[in-house]
Amino acid sequence: MTKWFTPIIWMFFVGCSQIKSKSEKSYQAGFTTIHLVDTSRIYKPKTDTSDYLHYRPIDLDVWYPSDRSTTDSIIAVLDLLSLLEQRANYYSGSNVGNGIAGQLAKFFCDGFKCSDSTRLLNFKTNSAKNANAANGKFPLVIYMTAFNGMSYENFSLFEKLSKKGFIVVSISSIGRFPGDMTMKKEDLMEQVSDAMIAVNALKRNPNIGFSKIGIVGYSWGGLAGAVLAGKIPNVHCLVSFEGSEFHHYGEAKDENADFNIIRSSNKFKNLHLTIPYLRLESAPSTQPDKIDSVYQFYPNNVNNAQIFTIDSMQHEDFDCFSFIVKRSGNCAINQRYNTALNLCVSFLEDNLKSENHFSTTVKEMKNITEKK
Repeated sequence: MTKWFTPIIWMFFVGCSQIKSKSEKSYQAGFTTIHLVDTSRIYKPKTDTSDYLHYRPIDLDVWYPSDRSTTDSIIAVLDLLSLLEQRANYYSGSNVGNGIAGQLAKFFCDGFKCSDSTRLLNFKTNSAKNANAANGKFPLVIYMTAFNGMSYENFSLFEKLSKKGFIVVSISSIGRFPGDMTMKKEDLMEQVSDAMIAVNALKRNPNIGFSKIGIVGYSWGGLAGAVLAGKIPNVHCLVSFEGSEFHHYGEAKDENADFNIIRSSNKFKNLHLTIPYLRLESAPSTQPDKIDSVYQFYPNNVNNAQIFTIDSMQHEDFDCFSFIVKRSGNCAINQRYNTALNLCVSFLEDNLKSENHFSTTVKEMKNITEKK
């Protein structure tokens, strides 16, 4: 059973229902947050209901088609990273999140060798906070974040999708108390269950069309998304940004053992998807660590697959901060991230909106190789 926090939901739904009808067009990106509590799961062990962390908290970040107003508040990267600070403190019942926004900004800038934390934090997104939602019914895309990833990690993708008439709900990678994700099956299923609760909660939104749902997952979120696809109805396609549903066996013996437990579970062993599946992989210029073998999600669990590698793509390039950091610092931008975005968006358009863009997009890309 899910408990709603009424003021936030009311504000979102009123915006969704009071907009005048418009003809088909491109939209602006609206952004809102939804806080839920799942009373079917205990989050903090050895507590009772007087503890605010007794039941499982879930925070959803939603991007949606909006009709932009001159009074809209456009959020900055700082606003998104500040959500991480607040939630890290809330989920752990501590002050562990204090200062994380600045630390992460510096980490991104140092890692991608561009910009500085001040410019990155002040960088404006294209998302308008609590903007009036556009009228109509829009397909739902569920995004499953990477290992310990937070829901903002691919906000550029979410903005692009919402502008094209999709509603995106992003599910953070939060494990059991105090919230850290591990590679244990139990933590994986926490993220999957969060997504299932999100879908049920969003059914109150009259603007979401649930007849066709798409799932996108990055890294660990690819594995979570694959499991989710077998647990909810009306999923019409699955996109994996180099997801962990393909497991590379190597020297990390603990990780191998954890994946074997997941792989042998009924939830995964009996997973046989017939929906269209798109997997995008990196093609780094340097060789990765030695791999003994690879668990092949295709053809073991899915049979309608298309798999592409993107030239010179690194695994971290599937996260939009590889792109946003360069923009904030006016550094040279490569097109690897945009390639992944365009392939993903056109694939979703074909399968959720019955359009015919993906084959054209593939033909236009000069930096991809089809593996399957």
